[in-house]
Amino acid sequence: MSPAPDDSPTSHGWLRRWVQVEPKEVAPLLLGILFYFFLLWGYYIVRPIREAFGITWGTGNLPALFVGTLLAMIALNPVYSRLVARMPRSRFVPLVYRVLILCLLGFFAGLKLVDGASQTWLKYAFYIFISVFNLFIVSIFWSLMSDLFDRSQARRLYGALAVGGSLGAMAGSFVTRTFIEELGHANLILVSCVLLELAGRCAVAFNRRFAEPRKRAREEGHAQAAHLVAGRADVALGGSAWAGMRAVFRSPYLLGIGLYVLIYGLSSTFAYFFQAGVVEAASEDHEVRTRIFADIDMYTSLVTLLFQGFLFARLLRWVGPTVLLCLLPVYSALGFLLLSSDYIPEGSLLIAFAVFQILRRSIGYGIKKPTQELLFTAVSPEEKYKAKNLIDLSFARGGDMTGAGASAYIEAAGLGLLALAATAAPVSLVWMVVGLGLGLGYKRRARILGDDAPADQNA
Repeated sequence: MSPAPDDSPTSHGWLRRWVQVEPKEVAPLLLGILFYFFLLWGYYIVRPIREAFGITWGTGNLPALFVGTLLAMIALNPVYSRLVARMPRSRFVPLVYRVLILCLLGFFAGLKLVDGASQTWLKYAFYIFISVFNLFIVSIFWSLMSDLFDRSQARRLYGALAVGGSLGAMAGSFVTRTFIEELGHANLILVSCVLLELAGRCAVAFNRRFAEPRKRAREEGHAQAAHLVAGRADVALGGSAWAGMRAVFRSPYLLGIGLYVLIYGLSSTFAYFFQAGVVEAASEDHEVRTRIFADIDMYTSLVTLLFQGFLFARLLRWVGPTVLLCLLPVYSALGFLLLSSDYIPEGSLLIAFAVFQILRRSIGYGIKKPTQELLFTAVSPEEKYKAKNLIDLSFARGGDMTGAGASAYIEAAGLGLLALAATAAPVSLVWMVVGLGLGLGYKRRARILGDDAPADQNA
């Protein structure tokens, strides 16, 4: 098959001025951006709904919901790993998304048909499902990206891919805050299903379109072909359903990534409980709370877009991944220290925290997340799907549960939100040390694999 017209060096000049993309990478990159756009558009429609459902009976029930989420993660991970082992990537990626869509349709029907106390329990089940669902869809997306893009491409293109997700997150938050009163929670879930189906179709097209340039590269004997995926889209990875767990606990590098993700989850849960407390105090109206959560999501997406579109690739070249892995822990430590101090008037706590949370999450999604995903370009194809999924799901939710337990203890002791922030600050410093070790470990692996690029020289 000859190159498509959009692969020519002169086309898509606007894109090539923004990102360092080679002509044959243009179509796969645009499909990847569109894929992530629809994926997070669908998720961010239901995310504020989840947050509002989670505090239906107050923040005191959140620790139990976090435990339920972790148990669901532990139960589902072997099922997912077995699916990965037995099915080719081109089949299981869209299949997983469509199973999740069917579950969402079940919640749509339940919210329409059930009322009273039963609906409250349904809302809690929805909270747990979305908490599992969001990590699954994002983890699978980045597994696919790290599978198909090599390290050199990841450094150049991951920022652009993440921009698609931020645009989708902005669209989803805007839709929810604008139409929550007109459509209601159930109908917004239905809209999310349509968008997730579009994301699944993009995944199919992405696999199909990406295969041809890679095939030509192998036939032409390009040097970069040595770093192509061992497990092709039409071949199952094989192995055991428990291979991911064994790989994580045998590899200090993967275990370090898991610890980094766990502490991120712990720190984020402290921020999450702080957020739930200030929003709960701000209003008793269910839809007002949903709009507040949607506003935070929307402004987070806007700032994230600036980081991804203009800063990530440049910072990666200038300072390397090690510094970027430490950036969010340092910011979190400073922010939590400020929130735990007496410098913020009580009446301004919601605004102060919203600013802190928006910037914190923006650094997380715009800088920390693509840098963290870069770490998985230095592992095997099986580890990219099985071990990565275990880390993204179970380690992340393990951090969430630990943070939820600590938050519940602080609340039970009557210490309040300021004590919660004060506890989070030293945790963030430990997180920084782990990030430092991970960055150095990635640099060593990249050198061993033989395709280290100048961007890594500052690691």
